[in-house]
Amino acid sequence: MGRLGKLLIAFAVAIVLAIAALAIVISSVDPNTLIAPVQAQVKAATGRDLAVRGGARIALSLHPRVVLTDVTLSNAPWGKAPALAKLERLELAAELLPLLSKRFELDEIVLVKPIIALETDGQGQKNWMPAPVPGAPPSAAGSGHLAAAVAIGEVTVTDGVVTYRDGPNGAESRVAIDRLTLRPRAISREVALDFRGTVGATPVAIEGTIGAFDALLQKRWPYPVDVKGEVAGQPVAIAAKVTAQADRYALEDLRLALGANAVTGSFAVDAGGPRPKVVFDLSAPALAMKALPVPVAIPASAQGSAPKPARAFVFPDSPVSFAPLRWADIQGALAIGRLTLASGQQYADLRVRMTVDGGRLDVPMLSVAAFGGTINAAASIDAGKSDDAALSLRIDGKGLSLGALLAAAGHAREVRGGKTDVAANLSMRGNSPHAWASTATGSVRLVSGPATLVNSALDANSAIDKINAAVNPFRTRDPSTELQCAVVRLPLSNGVSKVDRSVAVETQKLGVSASGTLDFRNETLDFTFQPRVRKGISIDFASLADLVRVTGTFASPQLSVDVAGSAKVIASVGAAIGTGGLSAVGQALFSWSEGSGPGPCQIALSGAPAASTQPASARSANPAAPIGNDVGKALGKLFGR
Repeated sequence: MGRLGKLLIAFAVAIVLAIAALAIVISSVDPNTLIAPVQAQVKAATGRDLAVRGGARIALSLHPRVVLTDVTLSNAPWGKAPALAKLERLELAAELLPLLSKRFELDEIVLVKPIIALETDGQGQKNWMPAPVPGAPPSAAGSGHLAAAVAIGEVTVTDGVVTYRDGPNGAESRVAIDRLTLRPRAISREVALDFRGTVGATPVAIEGTIGAFDALLQKRWPYPVDVKGEVAGQPVAIAAKVTAQADRYALEDLRLALGANAVTGSFAVDAGGPRPKVVFDLSAPALAMKALPVPVAIPASAQGSAPKPARAFVFPDSPVSFAPLRWADIQGALAIGRLTLASGQQYADLRVRMTVDGGRLDVPMLSVAAFGGTINAAASIDAGKSDDAALSLRIDGKGLSLGALLAAAGHAREVRGGKTDVAANLSMRGNSPHAWASTATGSVRLVSGPATLVNSALDANSAIDKINAAVNPFRTRDPSTELQCAVVRLPLSNGVSKVDRSVAVETQKLGVSASGTLDFRNETLDFTFQPRVRKGISIDFASLADLVRVTGTFASPQLSVDVAGSAKVIASVGAAIGTGGLSAVGQALFSWSEGSGPGPCQIALSGAPAASTQPASARSANPAAPIGNDVGKALGKLFGR
C-alpha cells in the first residue's frame, strides 16, 4: 500500500472516530435541558410561549434526529383559537459531518399533525406577527450569516390543518394538508414543492418550484412561484412574482390557467387597514364558469335567519346577505373576451370596473356584448350598515335580439329580425329580489323593431300564449306574425306600475294597447288589452274592443272577458245584423288604421294619456268571467268560430 493510500485510510479513521465521538457527545446530552433556552429565545423573538409537554428525545443514526412531542405555541391574548400552533410531533434530523465545520445542516424537518390557526382581531392586529416584548433587543436585520451557517434538506408536513379567520366574527377559511413536501438542497436555492390536500372542500394537488428560503428571510422581492397540478380534477397552473412590503402582498405578472380558462394580470392584498384591501387588474381571453371549482358561498353564520315567506313569489323573497361587502375593500378591473355561464349562455367582450369601500359597491362601468347586441350598465349597492341595502341600477341595451330575449325569459320562439333596445333606471332597497321589486322606483322601457315571429303550436299551459291567442286571432291561422313594433314602457313608483296604453304591439293586421296595474309588492296584475284590427282585414277575424282582461298573480294570471264590454259589443253587432248594418259596425271596430292618427306604439312611446281610457276594473262593475263562459260562446257563434 502506498503512502497516499495510508493517508486516506488514516483520514477515514479520523473521520469515523470524530463522528463516533460526536455521537457519544450527542447521546450523553439530555435534549430536555435544551428546551428552556429555546423557550426563552422564542419568547424573546415572538412574545409567544412555547410548550413541549411530551418532552424531547434523540434518535441516533448517521442523521441524528431530535424528536419533540406535543408542542404548542401560544396564541395572541385576543385570539379565539386556543393556540397559534399545535403539533403532535416535530422531528429535526441533522447531518453529522457538517457539524465538524460548524455548519448546521438539517437533513429533514418533519411536522406531524400540525394545527395552525391564523387570525386577526379586525383592527389590524395579526396573531402571527411577533408581539412586542418590553426590554427585548431588536432582532438583527438580514440573514446573511444564517444562509452560510444553515442548510435545510427537506421539509415534510403530514395530516395538517391551517385555518384563517379575519376578525373575531369572521368566516373561517380552512386548508387541510394531507402531505406537503419542500425540498431545498440549500437555503439559497429554489425550492421544489409538492402539495396534496383540500382548500375548503376543494381537492388540490400541485407541484412545482418556489423561490429560495433565504430570499424570503432577506426579503428579496420579487419572489418567484411556478406550480402546476389539479384543482377539483381540473388541470391548473400558476406562475407569478410575489412581493411583500409591510402588510401588502402582491402577485405581479400573474398567469393562471384552470382547465380551458386562462387569466393574466395583477392581484394585491393590503392587510394594513381595519379591513383588507384587494386591488386587481385581470383579463382573460375566455372564461367558463362551469369549470371553476370553487363556488362563492355565503357562510350560514353570515346569512342570518329570515322568516319563511307565506307563498312562493316569482321574485324570490329569500334573503341575500351583503355581509361580504363589509369584509374587504376592493378596487378592480376585469376584462373577459368570452364568458360562458354554467347554464351555457355566452357573452363577449365583458368589461367591468368596480370598487367596494366600507360596504358600498360601485360599478361605474359594465359593458358586454349579449343577446345579439351590446349592453352598458352601472350599479351601486350601499350595504355599509346592514343588509337592508339601497340599490340603484342603470341599463342601456342596444340592438338586442328579440328572439334571444324571449328565450332568456323562458319563451323560446323562432324570430327573424326584431332588433330591440332596452333601458332601465331604477332605485330599490331591501335584502331580497322580492324586496327590491316591491320598492322599485323609476322606469323600464323596451322598444322592438320589425320582426317575423313564426307561429308555432300554442302551449296550453303558457299564460303568454293564452293572452297572445286571445288578443291576436291570427296567431293560430297564419304561419307567422309580421311584427312592426312593440313597446313596453313601465313607470314604477314604490313597486307599483300604472300603465295607460304604454304597452303596445303593432303587426301587419292589428294593433294592441294595454292599460292597467302591475303591483310588484304582492305580485298581482289587472290589465285590459284593446285590440284594433287594421283597415281592410276580414271582419270574421276581428277582435273586439275591451274583451281581453288579465288578472291575478304573476305566477298564475287568469285570462277572462270583460262582461260589460262584451255585452255592449254583442248588442251593437246584433242590432247591425238585424238592420243589415254589419259593415258599419265593422268600420267602428276598425278604429285604428295607418295614417288616421298615432298608432298604439307611438302612443305608448309618447306617454300621452288616453282621453277616455279607464282601467278595466273601473269600467265594469261585474267580475271578469272565464273566456269559455256563455258570453264567450255567443261571441264565437256570432263570428262563425
